[in-house]
Order: sequence, then structure tokens, then C-alpha cells
Amino acid sequence: MLWLALYFPQLPLEVFARGRQQAGALAIVESLGGREQISRCNAAAQAYGVRPGLALPAALALCAGLVVQRRDRVREQGALDELALWAYQFSARISFEPSLLLLEVGASLRLFGGLPALLTPVQRELGQLGYSVRYALAPTPMAAALLARERSACQVVTPDALREAVAALPLASLTRDADTRGLIRHIGLASIGDVLTLPRPELARRVGPQLSRLMDRLLGLAVDPRPEWQPPQYFAQTIELLGEIGQTTALVFPARRLMVALCGFLRGRGGGAQRLQWTLRHRDHPDTRFGQGLLDPSRDPDHMLEVFRERIDRLQLPAAVVAIGLRVDDWLAFEERSLALFGNPPGPDQALLERLSNRLGGQCVRGLRCLADHRPELAWQLCEPSEFGDAPAASMQQGASQPPWLLPQPRPLAERQGAPEYGGALRLESLPERIEAGWWDGFDIARDYFVAHSSAGERLWVFRDRRSGGWYLHGLFM
Repeated sequence: MLWLALYFPQLPLEVFARGRQQAGALAIVESLGGREQISRCNAAAQAYGVRPGLALPAALALCAGLVVQRRDRVREQGALDELALWAYQFSARISFEPSLLLLEVGASLRLFGGLPALLTPVQRELGQLGYSVRYALAPTPMAAALLARERSACQVVTPDALREAVAALPLASLTRDADTRGLIRHIGLASIGDVLTLPRPELARRVGPQLSRLMDRLLGLAVDPRPEWQPPQYFAQTIELLGEIGQTTALVFPARRLMVALCGFLRGRGGGAQRLQWTLRHRDHPDTRFGQGLLDPSRDPDHMLEVFRERIDRLQLPAAVVAIGLRVDDWLAFEERSLALFGNPPGPDQALLERLSNRLGGQCVRGLRCLADHRPELAWQLCEPSEFGDAPAASMQQGASQPPWLLPQPRPLAERQGAPEYGGALRLESLPERIEAGWWDGFDIARDYFVAHSSAGERLWVFRDRRSGGWYLHGLFM
């Protein structure tokens, strides 16, 4: 096995700051020894001289506009759950430690084409999600977690190299148990290497079995059972914004982070999303909800973001936004597509149709689909743009001989000496096309259709009713 540990040292700060591209001076406060002091702060706060360990009144004296947030461990665990949802694309075995994810990636290396090909998207997408990360690889989960905290980017892939990799690490970082840490401090052991050089029976006699068990789990000599995280069947995440947003264009930044997380979830599930549900939360106003439709299931965040921009441009905000949420319940199986070299005619411009649907509304964009019926009134129907081109080839060929513009109802034409008139006598161009159909459903027709030319140069589609003998105008050629 090979474990990848992802340690998020700035997680208490980033759960508040990741919703804004340009966050002001921000600090996280914790109460230690009855005194409130800064535990973490961003670069904007550090520019004013604010540092971790500084008392809160002193920090406010240095930066009057400092935004202060109390550390929220529940929110941090929620962020780890959301990160696990994204990380499921890289491993099906995920477990947690404080501010840390553990992924068993040994079984995934062949799928991704090696370790570098796996680590590259991990680091790139974590930056897009708004988290800074330190990572390490080791054959045991405990060693991977320890190395991620103490020796970032360390990669130990064989058990033989594990002893050397962990020997220089401080022994106190091996456990958070207060009794074990106190015992380590009293016997004068400083590093893991100090323990490895001692005889095991003598060590167990003097300090008890706890330390020996930890060392066995660290080196893979004993099992290290950990509860495995199970992903939900749907995607739902919300980003709390640092402050209020009143312009829809400013929502694109947090929306992209939600889309990157969604696409990670979809890749892990082997699915794609076709309908995204967005929720904009306001402070003193009901939530704003809207949908974002795609013609085909997708898991490309750049494509989703382009469609989101079109949808958000026509949205009127009733109040400033304090949080943005994304939910996908009905994700679909995703099928990768490749362009054929020969034989496939170009289809409709999918990107254009999606942009029009999201800008104008889905009800304003429709396709035309030919049906297997010879009667012109029933030979087509409106359809969703995604259903364009589903008609049988025979119906498409028949529809090609008809004009693109049919009148809602055939218009009677005047006659002179048995010939039709429309602003003057019409010149019939071709032999008739006879259509007789509909006896089975009560809409029975018997018509002879002609292409006709008017004196004004118009090209018309007319027919003679074989039962009544009258002439009618039914369509116009463009």
C-alpha cells in the first residue's frame, strides 16, 4: 500500500477566506490560558505587523480594519468532508486526521499513469479550491501523516526507506496523548531515531507498551485500522462569503471553486451533471434559487463556468449575497467522446445553444425534429435542443423537399380558368407531389403539391385539394 497524506496547515483561516478573491486583513482568534490571541492570519494582516501569538487587543491596535473570526472546528471538519468528496476521484479509501486527509493511492497509480501524473492534478485543483496543502507519501498512514506535517513533499515508497525517513522527526509529534508525551519528555528521548536504537524489550519494560505499539503502526509492523469515509450519493456544498457581494460578476470566483469540487466528485463517481441547482443566500431576504442547464452531461469546470456566466448575467439580485451553494442530485453516467476522422457531419453548436438557453431561458430555445409522417402539418415538432437530430434519416430527407416556412393554416387561393393566383397568375414549376395520408386518425388529406413562382418573384409551395378541387398556399421558400 501507498498512502498520500494531504495536510492543510491554514485550514482554520482558509475556510473563511476562500470565498473571496481579494480578502482584506483577516485573523483567526483562539482563547489560550484565558486570553484571546491570534492563531493564524493572512498576508494582508501580516503586512500590518499582525503575527500568530499576538494578543487580540494588540492586533487591533496595529490594524483597525482587521476582520476577526473565532476558530470554528465544526466548519473545519465540514471542509474536510467536502475535500474528501473531491478527493474520491483519486482513491476509494479515505480517512481523516485533524486538518489532514489520508488517501490510499497505491491502487490508483496504474489508472493515472504513475505517481507524477496523480500528484499534478491533486496540487493544481487544491489551489483552485482555495486551499494550501503540504503532502507526503509513505507505506503506512501514520508515517504519511507525520511526514506531511514535518517534511512536506517527502516521498517514501518502500518499507525499507521508511526507517531512515522518519528517524530525524521529533518523537513528540508521534502522538497527541498527554501522558505519552510527558513520558517521552521525562526519559529524554528527542527523536524517533532515538527510540529505534533502543532494545525493544527494555523500552517496553521502562515506558510501557504504548510507545512500542505506536512505533509498530508507524513502521507497518502492526495493523493500523482506520474508519473509511463513505461518499454521499449527491453533491451539495456551500461557500460562506467573507462579507457581502452585491454584483453578480463577483459570484463567478466562488462559483468556480464549487464547480471544481463538483467535477472532482463526478469523476470519482464516473458521472456527469446536466442540471445544476444554485442557491444564493441573503442576510435579510429569502434565498434566490435558479437552475443551470447543460445540453449534455459534463464534468468540465471551464465549460460549466462559461455557461454560468451567461446565466448569471441576466439575474437580478434582490439583496447582497452572503453565501453561494451548489447542489446536484441527478448526476448521470458520463461517456467520453472523441471526434471521428471521417463520416460524421457537424452537429449543432452545443456551446451556442447552451449560451442562448441560459441567457434567454430554456423555454425560448427550441429545436425542430422531423417525424415519420407525410402530412406537412404533422411532419415536425418542437423539441429540446439536445434532441435535435434524433429523427430518422428518411424523415429528414422528406423534409428537405418542403419549404422551411409553413403557414399556420393553408390559405385559399383565387382561381382563373382552373389555375391558382397570388398577386397574379402563378407559374407552376414542376410535376405534382401527391400526398395521401391520415385515414387512420381522422385527419385524412389528398393533395397535389407544386412549387410555384409569383409575378413578384416569390417561390411558393401550393397544393390542389383533390377532393374539393380548390387551390391553397401552404408555405414559402426563403
